[in-house]
Amino acid sequence: MKTEKIKTARFAALDVLIAVLLLLCVVGVAIRTAIGESGLFRGDNKGTYLVSYTVKAVSSDYNEYFKDGESFFLEDGEKMGTITGQTVSVPTRVYSENSKGELVSNLETDGTVDIKGTVKVKGTMTKSGFLLNSGTYIAPNMTLSVRNSAVSVELIITDIVKAG
Repeated sequence: MKTEKIKTARFAALDVLIAVLLLLCVVGVAIRTAIGESGLFRGDNKGTYLVSYTVKAVSSDYNEYFKDGESFFLEDGEKMGTITGQTVSVPTRVYSENSKGELVSNLETDGTVDIKGTVKVKGTMTKSGFLLNSGTYIAPNMTLSVRNSAVSVELIITDIVKAG
């Protein structure tokens, strides 16, 4: 009678390492699939936001181009958003030194104004700023080149809040 030797599987350290890495890859793919675009661990920050802006030192004639309902577009032609509510124009403040070398401020009297208002936009809020639906990143204190049907201006973003 012959005795048969039963072969036993032996695992080397490299085999265990490969198995662990494969398992981690499968878990990573499963988590990424579960998260998707919604951001399972971030919450849903997509929606409509109000972006406050200031346009500095423009002619008072520009007031007519900043009316409720007027749309603004980015340089690439994508729609940024629509002006909502009333805009405010105030004389532009200029700073200069007086005879003592002190910095003083005065209001322009030549018809130059600063225009302040709000644009309703759609996008996603992140920890570091806001992404418009077009993918353009904006944040407070940034300058953004925009245009509407009649003018091109530089908006200085002052605030971004969720529309309520």
